[in-house]
Parts: sequence; structure tokens; C-alpha cells
Amino acid sequence: MTPSADEGSPDAALASAVVRVAGTDGTVGGVGFLIAPDLVITCAHVVRDALGPPREHTGAPAGELTLDRPLAGPGRAAAEVAHWAPPRPDRTGDIAALRLREPLPGAVPLAMADAGSLWGHPVRVLGLTRAFPDGVWHAGRLRGESAENRVRLSAADRRGGPLEHGFSGGPVWDEQAGAVVGMVVVAEFSGAPQSFAIPTESLVSEIPALAGVLRPASPFRGLDTFREPDADGYFGRDAEAEDIAGLLGRGDLPGVALTGPSGCGKSSLALAGVAPRLRAEGYEVLVLRADGDTPPRTALAAELLRLAGPGPHGADRGAALRGLEEELDRHGLVGAARRALGDPAGRYLLVLDQAEQLPAVPEAAGLLFPDPHPEALRVLLTLRADFLEAAPSHPLLGPALGRATVRPLLPMTRAQLSEVILRPLDRTPAVSYDPGLVHRVLDDAGAEPGALPRLGFVLERLWDERAAGRLRFTSYEELGGVSGALGRHAEAAWRACAGPADREEALRLLTGLLRLPPGGQAPLRTTLTRAEAGETRWRIARALAERRILVLGGGPQRGPTVELAHEALIDAWPALARQAAVRESPGASPPRRGDDPARERRLRQRALAVLGALLVIAAVASSLLYLATTDPARELRGAGRSAVGQPVSRTATMPLKTPT
Repeated sequence: MTPSADEGSPDAALASAVVRVAGTDGTVGGVGFLIAPDLVITCAHVVRDALGPPREHTGAPAGELTLDRPLAGPGRAAAEVAHWAPPRPDRTGDIAALRLREPLPGAVPLAMADAGSLWGHPVRVLGLTRAFPDGVWHAGRLRGESAENRVRLSAADRRGGPLEHGFSGGPVWDEQAGAVVGMVVVAEFSGAPQSFAIPTESLVSEIPALAGVLRPASPFRGLDTFREPDADGYFGRDAEAEDIAGLLGRGDLPGVALTGPSGCGKSSLALAGVAPRLRAEGYEVLVLRADGDTPPRTALAAELLRLAGPGPHGADRGAALRGLEEELDRHGLVGAARRALGDPAGRYLLVLDQAEQLPAVPEAAGLLFPDPHPEALRVLLTLRADFLEAAPSHPLLGPALGRATVRPLLPMTRAQLSEVILRPLDRTPAVSYDPGLVHRVLDDAGAEPGALPRLGFVLERLWDERAAGRLRFTSYEELGGVSGALGRHAEAAWRACAGPADREEALRLLTGLLRLPPGGQAPLRTTLTRAEAGETRWRIARALAERRILVLGGGPQRGPTVELAHEALIDAWPALARQAAVRESPGASPPRRGDDPARERRLRQRALAVLGALLVIAAVASSLLYLATTDPARELRGAGRSAVGQPVSRTATMPLKTPT
């Protein structure tokens, strides 16, 4: 029975990925299958049979192999052994991974899954036999594991031909799981035809280097901020990153303030987009995340100590921090950094993340934003847009914004969101989306103000729920989509972790994780120490952290701490939204049971949308004012020339002056 290959069917998937393994003289050893664009897995004895060394030889055979896809048309590739686990007398091993010198055109790797409980699952196996050199199916059922951690396949049934030589190294497609769950390794012909397969987990245990391919890590960050080490997986904001890096690289500009509503991606753009570009230009990057409690001088000293490499612990660390604080007071940021890092000509980018959280410590203004500003220091700060009105009167932010260029960050376009959704899967070619799912996610995300954290969360959950190498439409709907997945997950975690006996303490925990800073229009997340929480609330916090709703942290100064995983939870999580409403109205009564947190979320989102529009209007007005004060004809001619064929950056320049 020759396989058919209707597009989208298991037959088509197998036909695209199954290869014939032969020596350069044409001797066919068996089959294998692609698990990455340049990596094939097969049996060790298949490689030996193709290359000719006796089976008693235990080492990996040298020599070139020729691979082709007999079910997918012409095309060949050379390969050699990359990983080797020889057959052993106890019937373990017998695995080879082959590295292709160049990919086979049009080939699509197969997704593999851990088998789990397999008993009775219907499977199909593809073989290339003497009678059927173009391919034949064996259909049967899995019948449990042997002592050697191999899974037995039942005798062939009426849907397929009997098992014979030519199946070794082939993928075992589990019809119920919708994925490959192992590799055929042994065929036996005494009595009823049967064979054994090596399950995925055994392949990984035999060759650990395959773990990253057979069990790839999630390419999505969920609620986590992209940071400098994540730059290779950060997509969608290249134009903005180049724009801001260019501004900071100019000699006449001390800093840039990147502003926008919560959830538009300011922190990720600063840390994973801009910071790597400035580092490539020779800047050392210092990151200071404001938390509302730690004095900036102390936080900077800790960052310098981290950058200096492995250092003291305990009391010695405390002394080192105090010494660095004194250096900062005496020599300023640039001088202290050059001394601590041993670079007398060092240049520095200070990323001041979530600047709205900065404590009002006037004496720190000269440290973070010295006047005159050193040529060797550039400052990039991120600031929530709803704090712009109050920022000029802040003792730290006022001086900074008075000298910085303010860049409002606009929402991502549909094309940018498409990059966020699709490009992470470029690294996992065996995984894809169900047809139509990307368009549905784009439609849903485009209607959500501050949608990036919600989008990241639902993409990570889709990855966790993937089946047969697919991110599923049904899973997306069950999770609640972009708008509902985060809230549903948080509420489920809340019900599991905050039972009736703990409900009051749990509510106090939520209240402690929020604060309303002076001049702010909405609550911010804040850190809570274990000592501040108390043991009951700390126990609840740990349980919520296990469900990725809260994040545990801490340091030598404050001890263990906890905070919300993302500010998006303030709107998305009904229990927290109710506490936020109370926090915003100190004299108000707590919301009654049955109040609609979704209404509160819609009102806040509407306000943020209006604010974003005002930022754009301000940017346009600023540009028009500039044109009005210059030679109109010359400026308009220049603007027309520069606009032709140039991409539009999703940031806008907006000057902001401090009150006189």
C-alpha cells in the first residue's frame, strides 16, 4: 500500500520528513526522519548497513551518507554522523543523529511528543522495503513498554502491510496524539510480525544533545520583559530601536524619555532593542529598575557591583556597596563606574526602567541627571504616559525630562504584531499555527489597548498546550483569547491559592502589592517584603508565584520580596482590579460581590487610548510649531525629500519643559 500525501494530512507530513539513508555507493541502510532543518534521526544499525562497517564495530562510522526523500520528489543531501549511541547487548542504544551539510529543499521537520501513556494507541509507520521501494505503511497499536524502555508495536492489521526489513529508523506516528512518539528500532519475524520503538523520552536520555530539538523551550516570553540576553528573540520594534539608539548616539543629546501606556512594550524596547545597539557601539549598559523603595544611589551601587563580576558576600558585600555609594557621591556616576569597572575611558548607557516608580529623593537628581551632563553618559528612561503631567514637578524626573527628548511609543501596527506572533516559530520549524489562528489573534490583539503582555501570555499558553506540532485554535478559544486568557488564569490561581479561610489575608496581600504614587492616575505594582507580608500572606504569595501570577525576588538589603508578574494583571485579574478600585478611591467602600471589573477595565483602557491620541497630537503640534518658526519652503522641501521611500518610525518626538 503506497502512501498518499494529501496536503495537511499525516501522510503529507511524513512524506515531507522521511528520508532514505544510503551510502555513497547507493547501498540503502533504512530510513530516518528530519527533526530539524539540518538534523535527521535514525538507527545506528541503519547507518552501519549503509556505510558497510561490520555490526560488531561500536564506534561511529566515518564516511558520507546520501539522503533523499523518496516520497517527495527529487533532491539529495549529504550528511555525516553528529551523535552516536551504538547498539548494546542489553538492547539499548542504537540511535544516530545525522547532520546535513545543507537542508533538503521543501522538507519540513516532524514534531515529536513525549509518549506518556501509550497502551492501545493506533499508530502508523512508514517503511521502504524491497517490494515497496516507494513506501508502504504498517498500521498497528502500541502495547506497552519493555524492560529496555522500548515500546512494542502490535502485529499489522488489515489497514497496512506486514512489518519487514526497511522500517528501521522510521517515525512512529501516533494517530491519537497526532505526533511522532518514537522511532522504529527492531523488527522481529518469529511468530507474529512485530516491532519495537524507542520513545521520545528515551531518545533524549540516550543523546541529551537532542533535548533542545525534541523538546524545544518556549520561544515566547509570556509576561516577562525582554532583556538584553533575549535580543535575538525580540521582534516587531526594529525601526523604533534604531531611531532611539541613533538619538542616544548623538553627541548633543544627554537622554531620551520613552513614554507610553502600560503594556505597550517600553521596557522590552529599551532593554532588548536599544541596549544591545548601544553596547555594539562601545557603551557599557547599566540597568536601574525603579521599585519605589530602594534609593537610586543604593541601586546603582548594586548594579556596579554586579557588573564588576563575582564579588563579596554577606557583611563584605555590604561594605563593598557602601564603598561604591561613597564613590558615587565623590566622583559621580561616570567616575565611579570607570573606577569600579577598570575602564578609564568607559562610556555608559543608563537604562532607568519604570521611572514613574522612582522615589522622590531630590539629592539623587545630580547623580542620575548631572548638570552639566557628561559626554560619556547617556540616559534612557521609560515612563508611563499617565505620569507625564505630574513628572515635571517630580524632584528626579523633572530635571531629566527638562533636558531629554521625549519619545511617545505608539501601539504596534498589525504588521509588527504579526512579527511578534510568527517570527519566534522560525526557530522551531516543526511547530506551526492552525490555519486561520494567526489572523484571529491579530484581530483580537489589534482591538486591545496595551495588548502586548496579554498577547505574550496567551502565546506562551498556546505553546504549552500545543499538540502534534500545532498551536491549536481550540486551545485559543478554551483559554479565552487575547482578552480573556490572563484573567481566567489569574482567577483560577486565586481560587486555588486563596481558600475561604485565607481570603482576608489574601486580599491584604493584593492591597500590599499596589501603590498609588503622588500625581499618579492609576495604581502601580510594588514589591512587598516577606517581613512586611507576614508568614500567612507569604505562603499565599509563594503559591501564586508557582502559578506565575506573582514573582519572587529579593536581595541582601530587603530580603525575600514578591511583586506582580506584570502591571497588566491590575486590569486583567478581577480580584486585583477590585482592590485597585479601592486603592484609587481611599474613602470608597469595597466593591460589592457581582460588581463588573470588566467595566472598570474598559473605562481605564478608554482613558489610555485617549491619552495615546493626545500624545500623537502633541507630537504633530510640536513639529508644526517647529516648521512655523523656520523657512517654510526650505523645510517643507527637505521634509518631502526625506519622506520619500523612508519607513515611518512608531515613535514621535515631543519636547516637554519643566515649570518655570
